[in-house]
Amino acid sequence: MAESGKRRRVSHANRSSQTFINSLAKIFEGGGTVREGNFVEGSILRITMRNFLTYDHSVVLPGPNLNMIVGANGTGKSSIVCAICLGLAGKTAILGRGDKVGLYVKRGCNKGSVELELYKNDGNIVINREIHVENNQSLWMLNGKHCNQKTVEEEVKALHIQVGNLCQFLPQEKVGEFAKMSKIELLEATEKSVGPPEMYRYHCLSFCEHQRTALNERNKHDMNRYYEKKRHLDVIELLDKKKPWVEYETTRKELEGVKKEREEAKKQLSALRQAQAPMLKKMQQIDNHLQPTEAQIKTKTVAIKEASLKCKQKQDQLDQKHKQVRLDFTLIYSIIYLLKRR
Repeated sequence: MAESGKRRRVSHANRSSQTFINSLAKIFEGGGTVREGNFVEGSILRITMRNFLTYDHSVVLPGPNLNMIVGANGTGKSSIVCAICLGLAGKTAILGRGDKVGLYVKRGCNKGSVELELYKNDGNIVINREIHVENNQSLWMLNGKHCNQKTVEEEVKALHIQVGNLCQFLPQEKVGEFAKMSKIELLEATEKSVGPPEMYRYHCLSFCEHQRTALNERNKHDMNRYYEKKRHLDVIELLDKKKPWVEYETTRKELEGVKKEREEAKKQLSALRQAQAPMLKKMQQIDNHLQPTEAQIKTKTVAIKEASLKCKQKQDQLDQKHKQVRLDFTLIYSIIYLLKRR
């Protein structure tokens, strides 16, 4: 059962591939034109690559609806994406691969080219970009006429093709960058991609108006804060000027208080002196009565000292005489003793 189911899937894929090849053959047999009835303006009708990355020469004819490129790794799926980007005057930075356009030429070749045919109501546009490896430059042609890159960019922009918009053109190397986009960035990219040009301009105007209103409110708030700060600074400056006067007033009041205390102390001292005057008078009288007595005491004290000195002198004389007498007695006794021995 599994083997038969696998055979049915393979045969169906082969029939689909064969049908696609037959349709391409019919297109080429019909002179290389594509039925344009279902295409919208700006659709890619044809991609022709010569000596571009993995291709020697290849033509891709997208349909008017969803187009899918299926193939194994290394078969050139991303090469078609690169051809679309570079053919529409996109920058190499958009692809995230090589930074020089010459790197997209097939190895071993001196030049390569990409040609895109875009659908337009009043006549299709054919853009041809010839890339030279030697000087890393490109030659542009628009509808078979030489032009510069600026002209091609203006034509692409007129068809509302935006290869730099990740919501419209998303290479696989930029998937991570797309996932990191904010909601605002996604909204803006979507407006640019699917909306009319005036939608994004109106959004920018509305956003700018909102930003201006918010900025005005912020400026008003900042202005109020500035004036409030200025008022505070003026009050601080005024207080700094008043500070010496306040200190002077405080010191003056303290001085007045000290003067009052001194006056009160003087009054108390005068009252105490008045209260002690009778006692002081009595003490003075007593001192006056004691003065003669003190004089007599001093005189007696001097006399006593003189008498004491004289007594001491007499005592010294008596002691001297007593010692002399004892010596004399001792001598006499010695003489008597000697006489008795004889």
